[in-house]
Amino acid sequence: MTLIIVVVETATLFLVLRIQKEENNKNAIVEAKAITQSLNNDLLKYLLNPSADMLSDINFRLSAFKKINTMILFDENNNPIYKYGDISNISLNESKISKKDIVFTDDDLFIKNRLTAQGYNFGYTLLDIDLTSFKIKQEQITNTIIMIFPFALIFGIFLSLFLSKSYTQPFLNLINSMRKSDPTKDKIVKVKTNANNEIKELFEGFNNLMKQISQSSKQLRFQASHDQLTNIFNRYYLEEKLQEALKSENKNGYSLFNIDLDQFKLINDSAGNQVGDELLKMLVVYFNTILPKNSIFARVDGDSFMVLLDNETIDESKKLLDLSLEKLSDFRFSNQTETFSVSASISLVHFKAYQYTLKELLKASSSALYTAKQKGRNKSHIYDASDENIKRFSIELDTAKYIKEALNDGPSRFELFAQDIVPLQEKSDKIGYEILIRMWDKNNNFISPADFLPAAERYQLMADIDTYVLWTYLETVTKDKDHINKLHSAHINLAGSSLNNIDFQRKVKEAIEHFDFPWEKLELEITESSAIGSFNVANEFISWLKSKNIGLALDDFGTGMASFEYLKNMPFDVVKIDGSFVKDMHVDPTDKAVIKYIQEIASLKNQETVAEYVETKEDVEELTKLGITYGQGYYLGKPRPLSSWLED
Repeated sequence: MTLIIVVVETATLFLVLRIQKEENNKNAIVEAKAITQSLNNDLLKYLLNPSADMLSDINFRLSAFKKINTMILFDENNNPIYKYGDISNISLNESKISKKDIVFTDDDLFIKNRLTAQGYNFGYTLLDIDLTSFKIKQEQITNTIIMIFPFALIFGIFLSLFLSKSYTQPFLNLINSMRKSDPTKDKIVKVKTNANNEIKELFEGFNNLMKQISQSSKQLRFQASHDQLTNIFNRYYLEEKLQEALKSENKNGYSLFNIDLDQFKLINDSAGNQVGDELLKMLVVYFNTILPKNSIFARVDGDSFMVLLDNETIDESKKLLDLSLEKLSDFRFSNQTETFSVSASISLVHFKAYQYTLKELLKASSSALYTAKQKGRNKSHIYDASDENIKRFSIELDTAKYIKEALNDGPSRFELFAQDIVPLQEKSDKIGYEILIRMWDKNNNFISPADFLPAAERYQLMADIDTYVLWTYLETVTKDKDHINKLHSAHINLAGSSLNNIDFQRKVKEAIEHFDFPWEKLELEITESSAIGSFNVANEFISWLKSKNIGLALDDFGTGMASFEYLKNMPFDVVKIDGSFVKDMHVDPTDKAVIKYIQEIASLKNQETVAEYVETKEDVEELTKLGITYGQGYYLGKPRPLSSWLED
């Protein structure tokens, strides 16, 4: 504010001085013209009839004007005929005067005035007017303004202080409160005022805003750390606390319980999700009653919970483990006319700070829970790294990771192999094979199908693998028309779950549209053990496959639970006889009779048969006599990369 007053005063000073100077110049011009106007008649008379008396009278009259330094009278021919005063100033400024009728210098005004009468020019006068009196007046005004300046400055300072206190200070208080407040952490510095104006409304608005932000932040923090259904903690919060526990030492260590409800899906399916949700909420309230006060109880999945105990011995944790199993097995939930009982599988991992990483700890907990569930319902298991089941679970978990890598961009990888399926009843130049999948980890170590396929089943990756095999096979062979022309049939294995998988069904339909392939040469194999349930559920998709002339083969027949009645009624084109019968048919008449019986039933149904595990020449001869259509085994051809088939 003071700076503004200084600037305004200075600007006012310069403006007043400028205006005053312009006003002085105007007054000087008016005064000079008035003088010449008063002398106009005398000067005209003198020009027409010069005389000493006239000249004396002009001199006398000019002497009365103190501001006139010099006057020169010129005739019509621009000749000076009369001079008054000192003409030195006019001589010094002659170049300027010759160009303009009015010329100002610092101390003088030079002005030309024409002498005319009745439209005729008789000459002109040139006056030198002294501006000293005007400058004195201007200096007086300047001094007055300068004298007023300190008083205006002092007034400005007091005005600034007043405005600061009345208007600026409230805003400074508001800014200070904003800097010190952190409503996300419930830290609010309120602003207060006794004013009853806009400042009060502004302060009240700020205080309310901080309160609302604080309340919203509390709500968001609660939602971020709690399960919406049960209002207990969620996985995110639990993992934060586990991270802290793994870095904080205590005397007795920590205990992590992993609780998975047994067959909870059956309750959801039979009574509905809403009933299942109510059961979970009641179960949480019930289970909370037996937990220690220092426990962290969290819902980590649909029907899975975890409990973290701080500074608990292993013996204390075991007691809680037994009590938990007992209490959960006693829990009953009634819904209208139905009553549901609940049990759970529970694992316990006792650990100390820095013993595991979070990933290792969660893996250990899952491993122990896997072992508990293997024991049956309402069972528990305490983690021990030396357990064979836990080791197997850990291997399966790593294998599942390799499978996901191989399905994407590596570094683990899949490769397709193919094994001959050779006709036994007639010779043919056509080729047939079964597509097999092989796997290598990132270090190029071979992983047997017997190892990675069970892991794929457990982690529901079989549909992805079956899609990969089908799509990769079609992409490969459709680039080689000669190979397709030589092809009699290609068998591709499917898991029973794939037939019912919507994504797999969609990819098969996409393949039909995308690839130019003789679909009657494709046989999809499904094992006997998974065929019954899959076929009952996937009837519509199976009918669609048949409409596209895609064949269906029943794999490993004779070892599962299916009877010949199922074989008679199911829409198979090919029956593959399990190799265990082929291996012992030379020494066990029963196995040979089973093979013969399968062949006879298949013939009646116009189904072809394939005998697996053909290892010797004698196997080929015997199977040929029995009428088996095709043979498959090491004697007829070992599996080799699909790429080598395309090179043949």
